[in-house]
Amino acid sequence: MCQYGQGFVRRLFQEFDAENLKGFAVWLPMMRNDSAERARVEAAPFEGLSVVHAWDPDRQLGHLFTEALGLESTVWDFYFLYASGVRWEEDEPPQPTFWMHQLPSASGADRDLVLYPTRFSQELLKLLGDGVDPSRSSREDLGLDLHWEGLLNLTRERAEYTIEDVREAFEDSKSVRRPE
Repeated sequence: MCQYGQGFVRRLFQEFDAENLKGFAVWLPMMRNDSAERARVEAAPFEGLSVVHAWDPDRQLGHLFTEALGLESTVWDFYFLYASGVRWEEDEPPQPTFWMHQLPSASGADRDLVLYPTRFSQELLKLLGDGVDPSRSSREDLGLDLHWEGLLNLTRERAEYTIEDVREAFEDSKSVRRPE
């Protein structure tokens, strides 16, 4: 999860402390400094929230979702929502109820699904239904607040990657396919 996405998702879980909201953050080695230790450091701000973290050193889960979604590159910086009761019972993961991403169009991901905090939070609210405090879900600026939290997370942390680094990681993700 990128630093912007991390701030956005963390704020989402802080904002909607709903009993039926559970999260799984899977960290993949996509950028040059990514490691299990780095994933632990990045996961620390989620302490106390309903998010389980995992390190996927071989990008196996990323490759599974690449195939399941019919994309051209390893799935990373993706944000999935699942309706309550969805279970992973087959070899491939179930299709998300809704999803957004932060990858270039060459990944094969729909450009209309680039991460947009307002839309993502609206889709989450639909899924949570009655499990959310109405005063929180009706705030007009919730999407903007979530966006700002993502941006603030970038300024709190040193930005250590350039756009060229991100492009290189993306190109690398297109060339690495899941082992048969």
